[in-house]
Formats: sequence, structure tokens, C-alpha cells
Amino acid sequence: MSETSLSAATGSVARPSVRKSDPKAVCRRVGVCVMRDFGLDVGCLLAPSRGSPRVSLARQVAMYLFHVAFAMSFEAIGRAFGRDRTTVAHACRVIEDRRDDIWFDCRIATLERVCGAGDKECAR
Repeated sequence: MSETSLSAATGSVARPSVRKSDPKAVCRRVGVCVMRDFGLDVGCLLAPSRGSPRVSLARQVAMYLFHVAFAMSFEAIGRAFGRDRTTVAHACRVIEDRRDDIWFDCRIATLERVCGAGDKECAR
């Protein structure tokens, strides 16, 4: 997931539904949805540092969605974010543990549905 591919997606019009097998399109879709949900910009998700707790959580949510909703490997997700695969595994554990909170679980479930539906839903 490069900064240019995500930034290009943030200002574009809705695209047709994208197949799960297209990793670049999946990265754009999930990145845009998470950025909008958390009120962040592209640079925050892709920054080499942790950033604020809100930025870190948003990045962990994006990693979790890549893995759970689109069955991407920890290694592939790590490459997309410039992180190690063990960092991605940790992010997935953190988000899974936080899903015990009903409000957080609903937020993640909604993001899963929106990211799976394509960019039309994410733009709302």
C-alpha cells in the first residue's frame, strides 16, 4: 500500500466492486474506509512511527481488516505497511481482544461490511 495509491483513492469517484484477489484495490478500499472512520489522512496510516494512540489503533484496525476480511497474510500486510509480520500479528490480537466491547465490535463489524461492499459504501 503506497501513499500515492491511497491518496489517489481518497479523492476519486466510486469504483465498481473490486475482487478480493486484487491486493492493491483491497489496500486502497480498506485504507480509505479506515481513514474516513477515524478522521485521519493517508500519511498517518503509513507513517514509520507509531503516532498518537488514535493513529495506532486505526493502523491496527486496518491490518486486522486486511487479514480477517480479505485473508491476506501477515507478511503481505506487513510489506504494505512497512512493518514486520509479528507487528501485524500483534495488531490482530489487540483488535480481537478489544472486540469483547460491544460498541467496538459493532464498529469493526460495520467497517468489515463497508470495506467488503466496495468504495460506494465507504464514501458515505
